[in-house]
Amino acid sequence: MRESKGRAPHVFLLLGGLILLAAALTWLIPAGSYDRVLDEATGQTVVVPDSFTLTEPTPVAPWLLPRLLFEALSTGPAPKLISFVFFLSGAFEIILESGAVAGLCGWVVGRFRHRRGWLVPLFVGVFSLFGFTMGLTTASIIFVPLGMAAARSLGYDARTGMAMVMLGTNAGFAAGGYNPFSVGIAQAIAELPLYSGVWLRWLLLAVLVASTSAYILRRAERAGPDGEEIFAEQPGIAPRQGLILALALMTLLLVVWGIGARGWGLGEIAAAFLVLGIVCGWVAGFGANRTCELLISGCRKMVGGALTIGVASALRLVLVQGGILDSIVHGLLGLVEQLPAWSHLLGMFYTNALLDLLITSGSGHAAVAMPLMVPLADALSLSRQSAVLAFQLGDGLVNLTSPVSNTLVSCLALSGVSYPQWLRYFLPLVGIYMVIGTGFMLLAGAVGY
Repeated sequence: MRESKGRAPHVFLLLGGLILLAAALTWLIPAGSYDRVLDEATGQTVVVPDSFTLTEPTPVAPWLLPRLLFEALSTGPAPKLISFVFFLSGAFEIILESGAVAGLCGWVVGRFRHRRGWLVPLFVGVFSLFGFTMGLTTASIIFVPLGMAAARSLGYDARTGMAMVMLGTNAGFAAGGYNPFSVGIAQAIAELPLYSGVWLRWLLLAVLVASTSAYILRRAERAGPDGEEIFAEQPGIAPRQGLILALALMTLLLVVWGIGARGWGLGEIAAAFLVLGIVCGWVAGFGANRTCELLISGCRKMVGGALTIGVASALRLVLVQGGILDSIVHGLLGLVEQLPAWSHLLGMFYTNALLDLLITSGSGHAAVAMPLMVPLADALSLSRQSAVLAFQLGDGLVNLTSPVSNTLVSCLALSGVSYPQWLRYFLPLVGIYMVIGTGFMLLAGAVGY
């Protein structure tokens, strides 16, 4: 069957093209690296300023790409994230099959059918606090099915539900008032009091939540009839369904506590949801065989998304093995010194935004960029607090455009939204974010932040 004209390219084709481009750049950009040391104050391995040296070229040949793809799928962070997505999707398949989510959606319709517009800012505001205080980004994946169900209950599409959770969390992460993974590490490297200057970040959070909520409402699409019609025959929440919802809520609270108090990673979170799925299958009366079938069914739906995570990881692996990631960082930060004095802060902000397309981890980005930005800020007579702000805005505002973002590809896998569809939806908001970021950098410079 011939493909229809105008059809968007598959995400594997887009990522494959980017991988080929990255491999070509390893032949064109000189290889180089910074020395790295362990910073005992932050526990991070950070770069040593002024240590950049050119190294022996290690270009990546095209015929090596399939092996690197296998390495990305089998080593590093990708296998853990793929397993996390499988565990999560299997558990939610059981909860969905129980009818508990449908009953919850019927309750949501009853409360919000005359105040539909309140649902979006409510979700965005609540989840922004998770990002603002705990740096909750990747773990927010667990809430995406809930957001999608709530959006569908009011007749909105799946993309709107995903955006309510993901963009809300990311807005809080970008504002980062008490975010330990970006602002906390960046301020420790810059030798600033922990979480100092938070007044500006609270103001930034308010602006980002308002603009994000307005944008999601503006772009929300109707997925069919209103939730009142969809769930008109929903008899309510049965006792078993109520118990399943209570178990799910307890698990979510346990995960939030575990992340904040115990430093839980993906393994602990995945284990919690696997247990939740099995227990919910027993409560729903599915039996052992049916529960196993639903677990496998949920995993089967995520195979394409899981492979996307591995392919995206291969892109960064090519840059690292080609020895050009540090070279790109060195070149970008070197450009800032050449800018006019009035635009140095803006140059730091825009440079970090570009760098975030390659290094999407907040802590990893801070460990690479901040040791270089601190002496640069001192040399340019800029405050270190403003340098931290430039880093955090660059790190957070464009994070969800990068095809190597684990959070993004996982949420797309769960929601069924393709990467090209997401870019068409999100890029206009990125433009709004960049205007907001520019305004806050100018404000920081004007008030001596």
